[in-house]
Amino acid sequence: MRFLFIIADLGPNGVTYSRLRYAGELARRGHEVTILALVDGETRPIPDGVEFEVLDRSTTRLSGVVQQIKSALRLRQWFKQASRLQPFDFVSSSLTPADRVVARAGLINVHHWIHIATSELIAGVSDLRKRRRRARLLSSIYHGKPVIGVSKGVIDDLAKLDAIPSSATLIHNGYDVEHIRKLAAEKPADLPSEPYYIHVGRFAAAKRHDVLFEALKGSGSTRRLLLLTDKPDEAMQLARQYALEDRVAALNFRDNPFSYMGRADALLLSSDFEGFPNVLVESLISGTPIISTDCPYGPAEILTDSYAQWLVPTGDAQALSDKIALFETLPYKVEPWLFQRFTLAGAMNQLEELARMPEKPSLGQFRPLL
Repeated sequence: MRFLFIIADLGPNGVTYSRLRYAGELARRGHEVTILALVDGETRPIPDGVEFEVLDRSTTRLSGVVQQIKSALRLRQWFKQASRLQPFDFVSSSLTPADRVVARAGLINVHHWIHIATSELIAGVSDLRKRRRRARLLSSIYHGKPVIGVSKGVIDDLAKLDAIPSSATLIHNGYDVEHIRKLAAEKPADLPSEPYYIHVGRFAAAKRHDVLFEALKGSGSTRRLLLLTDKPDEAMQLARQYALEDRVAALNFRDNPFSYMGRADALLLSSDFEGFPNVLVESLISGTPIISTDCPYGPAEILTDSYAQWLVPTGDAQALSDKIALFETLPYKVEPWLFQRFTLAGAMNQLEELARMPEKPSLGQFRPLL
């Protein structure tokens, strides 16, 4: 079968790594797989057997209506040529910039892969008029379209837009357990010499590094905190405001973050919201416990049953601090069933099932005024 994953670019984020992982596994299963980046950008290793193309190498951003319309026209032309001899069996787009271009291009039966709650995308706009305009835009993209949600929460959240998808499939992010465990066993040269906690994530407002630092400072813990992030200098600047510069170390993202996760005492997540936090499952697979905010969406679908006690309210540094202190008194071990629900094989089986559906992706009407 033929699979096409449309993304904005190969930026260093969980969605990129997920699509690369899925593409590689589908190729290993004997399928024809293409990843199409709409604009040029950073490079990542492409799995064997996967074709990678860039639609427009003249820009690195999908900003502005004019650029989106140009990208949509290029996408229509590319798609028509690529499917001329044999149609694609499954096409998906990931994240709002790519979703907007796909919707403008008029591609039909394309699964929009929802990784972030749409209500959070709207809430981030302060101007009321712009917020309403974004809500109408997102509703026009997803209403009546097939969607895939990485968590039940992000699917249910579409109802706040009055957007009813034509179909909604829950596919939790899938992970290659053996591969992650193998990488977690490696020992990088720049590991902290003392016991440490770890946080893996962009330095962005939603990640709430302020809550993280305040919680660590108030917990009474003497452990260090290792950050893997995209802006280590800015993260350290904030750490200094909490007088934690001697206990926090910040490194750029690593190609193998699991080797750092696997040697941490616990992974801490302090986010206000997530679509489905990959790092939580990856940490569990690496054998490392997690303490997390119960943010929308995903953590409560990962830490279930008795493990739900390690979830704390969002924005509550004191609650997170208390859990860190409790963990140092009563640490817990990771049971395999916690992560075995999120296997790569299970996700691939679901994608193959969607690709067998009789309605194939095709070209519809161009929508420049979307």
